[in-house]
Amino acid sequence: MPDSNALAPFSVRLADAIAATGAPLCVGLDPDPDRMPPSLSGPEGVIEFCVAIAESTSPMAAAFKPNLAFFEALPDGWALLEVVCEAVRETGRLLVLDGKRGDIGNTGRRYAAALYDRLGGDAATVAPYMGADSIAPFVEHAGRCAFVLVATSNPGAADLQHLDVDGRPLYRRVADLAAEVGAERAGDVGFVVGATRPALLEDLREAHPDVPFLVPGVGAQGGSVGEVLAANAGGPLLVNASRSILYASAGPDYARAAGEAAERLAETLRR
Repeated sequence: MPDSNALAPFSVRLADAIAATGAPLCVGLDPDPDRMPPSLSGPEGVIEFCVAIAESTSPMAAAFKPNLAFFEALPDGWALLEVVCEAVRETGRLLVLDGKRGDIGNTGRRYAAALYDRLGGDAATVAPYMGADSIAPFVEHAGRCAFVLVATSNPGAADLQHLDVDGRPLYRRVADLAAEVGAERAGDVGFVVGATRPALLEDLREAHPDVPFLVPGVGAQGGSVGEVLAANAGGPLLVNASRSILYASAGPDYARAAGEAAERLAETLRR
């Protein structure tokens, strides 16, 4: 398992990972048994599916993002997740663990230890609703990054994130708070910013030019790669795609099809 004390800053390793593939592509690993090829079943099928996807897309992907919910819902899901995380680490790419954790005190620290120390994650997604002390445990580990949910792609995002608070949208206040928490600690802070709202991405990039952004929402959710790249203005970035790559084919050629879909998206991201 990687030693946090020996790790370079996440921002440096992110730049290296993108340089290695030429594209800021992150491939989501969301194994849905209802959508996987019929030939793959049970725990062994989940592992085979995820490992094959990782191997076929790693030449294009700077990072992989397992969604913890898809593993936790399965029998022995945590054990399956450990195997998949090890396979991702063997590719040499970054491992972003998407659990949207967010708790305080000892509970937050245990969540962080599970994701960073046990699973070897390079980064984790973090829910900031409980405030600064729900972010802090995830940026106390040198070399790791907490991607804080700031401006997301889901339809209900505007219910809270866009509220006016003393003349400023709440998402801007969350971003500023997360950046302040990260500035005081050993790890890095990043923002989750949805691809379907490029105007918000542009607003956040202008305010935080050096913060890494994790951008879901391209592919199946309809976000535009061109709009994302223009709004990002050259800042540090990972663009995540899951379903459009994972389920490019439901047949025995699923891994090859995933690799081809990843290459098409990576080529778009390189322009």
